[in-house]
Amino acid sequence: MGDVAMLASVVRRAAAQNPHVRLHVVTRKGFEPFFLFGGAPSNMEVAGVDLKDKRYSSLPGVVRLAAECRKRYCPDAVADMHSSLRSRIIRLFMRLCGIGAAVIDKQRRGRRLLTRRHNKTMRPLRPMTECYADVLRSLGMTVTLTESIRRQRHLSPFFNDHSSGAPAVGVAPFARHEGKIYPVELMEQVIKRLSDCGCDIFVFGGGDKEKAVAGSWAGSYDRVVSVIGRLDMEGEMALMSNLDAMVSMDSASQHIASLVGLPVVSVWGATHPYAGFGGYGQETDDMIGDSVGCRPCSIFGNRTCYKGTRECMRNIDPMVIADKVLARLGLS
Repeated sequence: MGDVAMLASVVRRAAAQNPHVRLHVVTRKGFEPFFLFGGAPSNMEVAGVDLKDKRYSSLPGVVRLAAECRKRYCPDAVADMHSSLRSRIIRLFMRLCGIGAAVIDKQRRGRRLLTRRHNKTMRPLRPMTECYADVLRSLGMTVTLTESIRRQRHLSPFFNDHSSGAPAVGVAPFARHEGKIYPVELMEQVIKRLSDCGCDIFVFGGGDKEKAVAGSWAGSYDRVVSVIGRLDMEGEMALMSNLDAMVSMDSASQHIASLVGLPVVSVWGATHPYAGFGGYGQETDDMIGDSVGCRPCSIFGNRTCYKGTRECMRNIDPMVIADKVLARLGLS
C-alpha cells in the first residue's frame, strides 16, 4: 500500500507536467483514492481492479487483464512500476504485442549492501519516488519532483465532530511487520505527552488487536480518538488533510499523509530512510532513528531481529518523538 501511495504522488505530478500524454493507471481497487482524492488531472484515468475476482486471480487471469487493458487503452507504452510477477507477465504480454515497456530499477544490489549484517555500505539509495519518475522519463516524459508538499484541506465530518479546535495530531503506531513498530508502551508515553500539552490526537491503522490498544488509549487520556475501523480510505485521507502533524512508523500512513501535504514525524527501526522510502516532500530531520550498528537489517522490516532485543526501536526516547511533533506545532 505504501509503495502505491508513493507512486501516486509521482503519477499525479507527471500527468500535470505532461498534459499531452494520456495516462491510464491500473491498480488495486482499494488504492484508487490515492490517485483520485481531491480530483485527478484531466489526462489521467484510473482503473481499479479487484484481484480477488476469479477472472484475474490466476495466471490466465493476469493474461486476460493484460488483453483487456490493451484493447481498452491501446497504449503506446507500458510503465511497470513494481516488477512483480503479475506486472512482469503484463509487461511481457505487451511486448509480444509490439508495445514498448519500461521497468523500475529496484536497486537490489544497493539494498543488499545496505542491509547486510557486516560491512554495511551506509549510502543513501535513489529515492523510490525518483525511481518511479525514471521509468516515465525513459518513456519520454518530463517529470520534475522538486516541489515541496502542499496542504490540501478537504471536508471531514469526522474531524469536525471530534476536534476541539486544539492542534490536531495523527498517530499511526502500527505496521505490517514487527521491525517497523515502536513498542506500544513507549508510544503510549508519546501520546500522553501530546495529550498533556493539549493536542487532539487521532489514532490510525490496524485490525482488532490494534483497535483494542487504541481504544485503551482513548479511554485513558483526554483528547484521544481512535479512527480504526470507523472510516474508509477516502475518509481517512480527508481527516488527515485537516490535521497539523502526523506521527507514523515507516508504513503506508506516512505516504498517505504526504499525499495530502501533512508534515510527518516518522519513526524508523529495522528499516532506514537510506533505502529510499522516506515520505515524499518530508523533512529528513523529521525521520527519527537510532544509530545502533546493526541497523538497517531489512528493507521492509520483515526480518526477525537476530539479537532478539529490537534495540533500534527501544533506544529511541519517546520524548524525542513528542518534542519533535511539538516543535512542528510551535508548542515547544
